[in-house]
Amino acid sequence: MTTTISQAEAYQIERIVHSGLERMQTAALIEAGDVSTLQRSYPKADSDMLLDQKSKLAEALKDGYSISFPTFNGVRNLLHLRFGLEEDKDYVTNDKTVQNLEADPATTATLKTMFEPLWKIEESDGRLTITHISKL
Repeated sequence: MTTTISQAEAYQIERIVHSGLERMQTAALIEAGDVSTLQRSYPKADSDMLLDQKSKLAEALKDGYSISFPTFNGVRNLLHLRFGLEEDKDYVTNDKTVQNLEADPATTATLKTMFEPLWKIEESDGRLTITHISKL
């Protein structure tokens, strides 16, 4: 089952993983409350958030997550943090819509889990478009 987390919590765990730790290693460190190791990898790690939400954040890393209210900037930032995708290189944006994003089926499924139902992810010719539901 997918865990629902806030955008701030998603940023926190993805920044830690992006800093060089593996996802499962990060989950284990969070579960153990080993904030010092996490902060050595990512010095800006929020110890209060990690300790207060450790079960939820560890589960999110292990089983996947959905974001309760992802913003357009949040979508762009998480495309970079989680997948290493860059605007104007890997996709373009137009009117707060992500367009022309190439993604394999596993990445597409992860994006749908993370951003839907507030964002609609549509595939056409192997390319994704991510549109906020208010624009549909």
